[in-house]
Amino acid sequence: MKKLITSLALVLLVSAATFAQTRYTMVAYHKLQPGKTMDDAIAIEKQYLPIHEARKAAGIIGGWAMYVPYNNIKSEGIDFDYMTVNWGPDLDKIHLYPMELFGSMLKTDPGLKKLAAATASTQTILRHSIGKKITGTNPGTNKDHFIIFDMMKVTDAAAYEAFEQKVLKVHEERVAAGNISGWSLYKNLYPTSDEVKFNYTTAQSVEKLSKLDEMMDSYMKAIPKALGISPEEFMKQATVKRALNATMITTIALSTK
Repeated sequence: MKKLITSLALVLLVSAATFAQTRYTMVAYHKLQPGKTMDDAIAIEKQYLPIHEARKAAGIIGGWAMYVPYNNIKSEGIDFDYMTVNWGPDLDKIHLYPMELFGSMLKTDPGLKKLAAATASTQTILRHSIGKKITGTNPGTNKDHFIIFDMMKVTDAAAYEAFEQKVLKVHEERVAAGNISGWSLYKNLYPTSDEVKFNYTTAQSVEKLSKLDEMMDSYMKAIPKALGISPEEFMKQATVKRALNATMITTIALSTK
């Protein structure tokens, strides 16, 4: 019995450590070349997928995914066509593409030698950003659902993060009620210059688009349950200044397993 209890305790500790593990992100913002389509880009990114799987197997990344605006539903301020994201617990690794991985794959698939030229003729990367997950529900966003990104510019980072930590309870209640399937908050570590349009991003997943019509009502119902105050009182407390500069509804076109 003592061995069983010890084993259970170790499993719980490992699970807690896994959930609490820091997640960093490396985001690439892609623009299609004139005359190219999203299907062209997906075909190109699909050829890189074995490389990302190899990077994941080698412990370089925790995962990789391609996020595509669903039916091009995105705010006018978004100048890119899709995003690819590397994530993992080690910021010094997630940007690495070791040549030995490419070398072994070039031997098995000579077509990869032409991939760089095909990539350049299909899309270009406008910029990159480095991020860090601050908080989120457990489980997090569901990669098989629609994922809504809200990108904000915040001036008082400490106040905003404290506000979102409080609102996390509301999102957990929304998950429990089936309004959303997950929610996360990410902070831009770099770049952070004045001309950057957003420095915080929230991601929430919904199973169906009809959940969008329930979104405001889901907040109204979740706030009293989660915080014990009325929505009106909550709004009085929500004095943190943030500008929602961009938003989009996406699906994951490709990802590591």
